[in-house]
Amino acid sequence: MGKAVMMGVVGLLAFLLGGCSPVPSDPRAVLEGKAATIDAAVQDLFETLAVAGLQDVSAASAVDTCQSEPAPGVSYRAGMTVKAGEDLAGGFDALVRQLDAAGWKSTGAYQDVEIDPARPMGRFVRDDITLDVKTGGASSGGVWYGADEMQLGVTIDDDCVRVPDGGYIGKVEDLAKDILPRR
Repeated sequence: MGKAVMMGVVGLLAFLLGGCSPVPSDPRAVLEGKAATIDAAVQDLFETLAVAGLQDVSAASAVDTCQSEPAPGVSYRAGMTVKAGEDLAGGFDALVRQLDAAGWKSTGAYQDVEIDPARPMGRFVRDDITLDVKTGGASSGGVWYGADEMQLGVTIDDDCVRVPDGGYIGKVEDLAKDILPRR
């Protein structure tokens, strides 16, 4: 094996074992592409929720750091809150039927978790989007919040976009927004 080939193999192994992907030439454009895909999925979910009879929906996105320096990254995700009323299980079942009709596939993500049948949850995937659905809110400081709600989290595969060192998140925070349904 020639010296140049050996150096290439060593460099490739160092790259692969280091777990670091290169910084794209335009990290913002890459993140905007991921954001557009997630936002389109949220728009589809607005329609899916409406067909399931779940009308009181709000959605917002966030930009987060996903790696620390010296190899920082940023990611984009969205969350939705749906008023489901007293019958969380019925609302969840109606949503699952519509998700299935819209091409979402249930995963076994929660198969080893004991789930309260009155407050179901599940994970669904379609293409490179993951949807986590949780019902019944959560408690904080002994106070229960969102007991009549479903929370939906929308993420994309390979969500972390490498960015240059030095506070890059400030350059993309403007991507975080309230997401409104299509008109």
